[in-house]
Amino acid sequence: MTDDAPSPSHAGRRDTFSATMADAVPILIGYVDADRRYRFVNRAYETWFGVRRADIEGKSLLEVMGEAAYERVRDHVDGALEGQSLTFEGEVPYQAAGLRHVEAKYVPDVAPDGAVLGYYVLVTDISARKRAEAELARLLVRERRRALMLDLGRQLREESEVAAIADKACAVLAEQLGAQRAGYAEVDLAGVSTQIVGEWGGEGVQPLVGPLFVLDDFGPAMSDDLRAGVQVVIDDVREDMRTRHSLEAYSALDIRAFVAVPLVKAGRLVSYLFVCQERPRTWGVDEVAFVGDVAELIWAASGRARADAALRQAEETERLLIREVDHRAKNVLAVVQSLVQLTPFVDKRQYVTALSGRIGSLARSHSLLSTTRWTGAVLRALLEQELEAYSVEHESRVVLDGPPVLIRAEAAQSLGLVVHELATNASKYGALSTPGGVLEVRWTWEAGRLVVDWRESGGPPTIAPARRGFGSTLIQNAGKQLGAQVSHDWRVEGLHCRIELSRGALPHAGGGERSAAMTGAAPDGGLQDQRVLVVEDEALVAMELARVLALAGAQVVGPAGDVEEALELIESSLIDRAVLDVNLGGRMVTPVAKALAERAIPFVYLTGYQEPGLDDGPVLHKPAAPEALVSALAGRRVERV
Repeated sequence: MTDDAPSPSHAGRRDTFSATMADAVPILIGYVDADRRYRFVNRAYETWFGVRRADIEGKSLLEVMGEAAYERVRDHVDGALEGQSLTFEGEVPYQAAGLRHVEAKYVPDVAPDGAVLGYYVLVTDISARKRAEAELARLLVRERRRALMLDLGRQLREESEVAAIADKACAVLAEQLGAQRAGYAEVDLAGVSTQIVGEWGGEGVQPLVGPLFVLDDFGPAMSDDLRAGVQVVIDDVREDMRTRHSLEAYSALDIRAFVAVPLVKAGRLVSYLFVCQERPRTWGVDEVAFVGDVAELIWAASGRARADAALRQAEETERLLIREVDHRAKNVLAVVQSLVQLTPFVDKRQYVTALSGRIGSLARSHSLLSTTRWTGAVLRALLEQELEAYSVEHESRVVLDGPPVLIRAEAAQSLGLVVHELATNASKYGALSTPGGVLEVRWTWEAGRLVVDWRESGGPPTIAPARRGFGSTLIQNAGKQLGAQVSHDWRVEGLHCRIELSRGALPHAGGGERSAAMTGAAPDGGLQDQRVLVVEDEALVAMELARVLALAGAQVVGPAGDVEEALELIESSLIDRAVLDVNLGGRMVTPVAKALAERAIPFVYLTGYQEPGLDDGPVLHKPAAPEALVSALAGRRVERV
């Protein structure tokens, strides 16, 4: 024994000290031989695996760690037994110790001749540290997203269009989540159809903005969740029960995983925001929460944009209305002023009578135009109003006949004055001045021009006046304003006046042949024995519809005031056709229309919306003339068998 060699007692104490020190540290310290068997482990192994070290030493890595854990570190074990010093970091599923995030250092035991006898391994459990790092990273991401939300909110406030708001928000959302697609969709009142109003998609992604989609086509269970306000998180559409039966729809859009966050306002699904991936993906809780935050931001920004647009529209409409009222008032005052100055004065009584009659004609035309919001006046109604005083006692004295014609607003007052002057002359000198006289006014279309024939008979013989009076002058000037040619034929049996209008008149498809004062009537027999379902939530309107339909020979079913009641009547009653209000207490009538269409039952929409956006049936606007309603309903007769 040399002086430098330790004595046996010293070597024993050193080995004892080393083993004691190894047992004192909380990390795993072990020695594995070339046969991959544990030859030494410290006390930490007993704590980890819950067995005595004597039950570990001598056993293989596979026996102690378990197959899954061994396969996880196998490459590093191979490297260590080849003489490499290696470090492994990652999660390892130990069969007895559970899933742990570890850092393992492998140090080969190399003999003087270069042979690798085994390796030393030091394993540190860094699970707590990794959880802390993950939590810190999560908090940092949350703070970054919070700052991002503030900046996004500022950007969205600068947008005035809902589509632009949704596009910008979806682009930010997809970028933050690394998603293939993000979109914002709005849902109809019935919760049936949905339309994507803004989206962002990666390269090659099929755009979805614009067309209507049926929500249930992507899985009824999924759509039911959305209507109930439940967030839909799908890691794989092929594995989730809510989407497995709608794989064709998802495959067509290259969607494998998605998140859809609904927005339910006042108890109704109004919109939802979604992000999609072309491959399976596990969505984190924070990611889903972020989608929800962006959805609320889009909703708030869209509401503000719509409110601003509505305010601008209201201000513009008010400005136009004020301008139009000012224009029309000044025109009327100018016309009245001209009548005051131009009406000949013979005596006070004559002057007041003539002037009052002409101003009354202007007022009557104005009233007709007001009822149609200045879109025009029905020719028959205009004639009836001007001739009403001459047909009360003897209705047969005045005969009106012709197709439905609408006189445009700019021509109605001038034509009204022409008719008034003709009627005044007829009452003073012509057919209406004697009890046996008859006035026939007939109109038709000739080569695109409206021709009105005024024929008087049974009155005093007429001759052409020696000079043109004010009334004749007024007729000629008003005719010029109309772009009309007015000709007089003074026959012995009575005046024949022909008025040809080249502009200011057009066919009136919905007007029928009755005046605005006669809209309570309805044609008889147009729907004889037809069972007509009435779906209308306004009680008085429903009563009037029932009355009109009954007069037309129909048997009224209902009326139904809501969707459920209407669907019950469809199931339990014989129905030939139906008239449907579009909005029933805030719900679209779509389910009722769908049920009728499935049974091939024709129907007509009756709505107050100017542009209801419906294309599956005829649309009439409230208030509709009875003739128009009956005509639309009777357009396709159904014979019951």
